[in-house]
Amino acid sequence: MDGEPEPQAAVRVVVADDADGVRDLVCLLLEMEPDFVVVGQARDGAEAVEVVSRTGPDLVLLDVCMPVLDGLAALPAVRRAAPGARVVIFTGFSEQALGERALALGAHALIEKGLAADSLLDHLRDVCGRTSTRVTAGGSTRN
Repeated sequence: MDGEPEPQAAVRVVVADDADGVRDLVCLLLEMEPDFVVVGQARDGAEAVEVVSRTGPDLVLLDVCMPVLDGLAALPAVRRAAPGARVVIFTGFSEQALGERALALGAHALIEKGLAADSLLDHLRDVCGRTSTRVTAGGSTRN
């Protein structure tokens, strides 16, 4: 009523990575942000499909190299399980062919794991059509 825009609901995220440390750090990073909430985690592609089916996330981060079912093999099933979700391939590899294949299979973006935390968050917000909610030193919200 006061002219303020309604706050957007937090982006519901599933993080799939076989490296426990990477998965835990990404989840911790996301949970520290008011506009993200982690609703599921997976250690392999098959588990990712199951978790996505059960949780209906808005965003899925899929590692490429995982046991049982790798991220690219899981991608079509993830897209079927949550057709409205944005899917980001999260990888340590930077091959152009990998990015092209991921996009052809339905990924919305490919992000390299070596990215700084702020850049990762900004890329994920961009993929979801959001702007940053972090406050800069001057007190304003960064877009």
